[in-house]
Amino acid sequence: MSADEKIRVVIIGAGGFGKEVLWALLESNKNSKKYDIMGFLDDDKNKHDKVISGKKVLGSTEWALKNKIKNIKYVIAIGNGKTRKKIVNRLRKKDDEFLTVIHPSTIVSDSVIIGNGTVVQAGTIITVDVKIGNHCRIDTNCTIAHDSRISDFVDLSPGVNINGTNKIQTGAFVGSAAITKENISIGKWSVIGAGTVLLADVPDLSLYVGVPGKLKRKLSMPDENEV
Repeated sequence: MSADEKIRVVIIGAGGFGKEVLWALLESNKNSKKYDIMGFLDDDKNKHDKVISGKKVLGSTEWALKNKIKNIKYVIAIGNGKTRKKIVNRLRKKDDEFLTVIHPSTIVSDSVIIGNGTVVQAGTIITVDVKIGNHCRIDTNCTIAHDSRISDFVDLSPGVNINGTNKIQTGAFVGSAAITKENISIGKWSVIGAGTVLLADVPDLSLYVGVPGKLKRKLSMPDENEV
């Protein structure tokens, strides 16, 4: 593949998750060499012009608004759905300007639909007729079973097991190694603690923890300036 045919990629977020996204892109390049990874963007000025995992931090997210280079795809590599939504709103990019990143070790059925800007990391298995929205983080070694629906800006932490016909609403965060029963719903911007076993629906803006998962407390509505 020639340099002109490669997809130019800029990773927003130069922290740990950003490095993991870079790794997924580099692993993909071993097979197809289709990505020209230009570097990172990060709003931490202390990182600007530094080289992280072999790629330069080009500047803040303002770089994405000011640069004149055409045909760049962005991926927001930040492990917080509220922050990802804030950046999407600030950048005002079209959906197709965000890159979907799928680590080559994943197992994903042909009937699965994955939205723009979503990252699916190594070892994850997604079975049949699953639909995943935009700008989600599906971390390492997750499983998502048949007919589940994952809305935009959802976070599934490492080792999460989502059973069949689940509905996970916008911005929900599911902690590491949590398990859901089939046919349940997790409400908007709710948080499920690590290791929790969910046997029933979770309302919006709720923190659930434990085995079985129980309401710990209600959460406040996200600041509209934030999301």
